[in-house]
Amino acid sequence: EIVSRDWSSDVCSSDLRVEAFLAATGFKASEFGSQSVGDPSFVLKLRRGRSPTLATADKVLGFIARLEAERSDRRANRRRA
Repeated sequence: EIVSRDWSSDVCSSDLRVEAFLAATGFKASEFGSQSVGDPSFVLKLRRGRSPTLATADKVLGFIARLEAERSDRRANRRRA
């Protein structure tokens, strides 16, 4: 079975996820860009309208997911202690 995927919505949602993540965590934009894709100006470029490639969007969303999972694990461990 072939599954259709709207790639443009993935890229657009990654922009929104980045901004939400920055707001929720207090991460500096340049630090986020450096750690997620090795480009400190990545977020600035997004804010100026540049669209990331699908590979870059996947990298960014994977980075966010990993950090959110780590934070969730830390919170769960604190509750157990």
